Amino acid sequence: MKAAVLEGIKNLKIKNVPDIKNVPDGYVKIEIKSVGICGSDIHYYEYGRIGDFVVNKPMILGHETAGIIENPGNSKKFKKGDIVAIEPGIPCGHCEYCKRGDYNLCNYIKFHATPPVDGSMQKFIVYPEDFVYRAYPLTTEEACLAEPMSVGVFAVKRSGMRFGKRALVIGSGSVGIMTAIAIESTGSEPVLCDIDNNKINIAKSLKYMAFKNDEINDEYDYVFECSGYGSEFALKHTSRGGILVLIGMGNENIDALVAITKGITIKGIFRYANIYGISLELIKKNRKKLKIFQSNIIPMNDLPAFLRYKKYNKFFKTIVEL
Repeated sequence: MKAAVLEGIKNLKIKNVPDIKNVPDGYVKIEIKSVGICGSDIHYYEYGRIGDFVVNKPMILGHETAGIIENPGNSKKFKKGDIVAIEPGIPCGHCEYCKRGDYNLCNYIKFHATPPVDGSMQKFIVYPEDFVYRAYPLTTEEACLAEPMSVGVFAVKRSGMRFGKRALVIGSGSVGIMTAIAIESTGSEPVLCDIDNNKINIAKSLKYMAFKNDEINDEYDYVFECSGYGSEFALKHTSRGGILVLIGMGNENIDALVAITKGITIKGIFRYANIYGISLELIKKNRKKLKIFQSNIIPMNDLPAFLRYKKYNKFFKTIVEL
């Protein structure tokens, strides 16, 4: 079967890999149809690593995934032909973090397209049914958005946001928009900002208040840092006693003195847990708004050239069809 295999830095090939025939108890076989390209896929392609996660051997890309049940095995939840979204991390289920429900923090989690674990950009996968979710009436192009939506939903849940509070989202890319949708679901109205005029215009087209970073003068009860580059900016615009949620994988130092003297609570977000079903429901309620995420769909065979020539810079979001 065909797969998108990263063989080294800037070396992606579409090649045949072995199909998996056996479907163990508790697993289902899924024909993959749609996989969103994440910033992490691009980062592994460009640099071969993200922090301590290093690509030391060929790895299949992709973790924003949806497909169709090909073989339900002995499952009582699924039948052949069901459209499903796939939560891309399989935790151990036995450690302290898993037992208390924080399985996103599991040290032994097998997360798609995070070295040394292969991703889902391959024709078929066999996967634990506990981490597969029925997505009807969504299409696979919509259902694969459950992964980035889960990041935003989990961030808002972790923030403890209350009704009617002021919220600032820094970074108006995919995760920023998903976070804004999650904030709206709490009854609050988000303000978005970015340094990129195109992203600001996209946010405005979705009826959000959106501004350039240097146009933001207020402080907010809740600030969601989605850009990965704005920790100092985020602290500045978090109100006294406010909550700052760090979503973007940045490398800026946090000014502890500012955080202390303003009484700011800082929460870091790493992936998500127990949130996929909620994320799919939000996608169902926002199908029209999320059309912008489906504006560029390419076949898997085009992916090597797409990455080589950095065409991803031209599009808000790209989905690969298998």
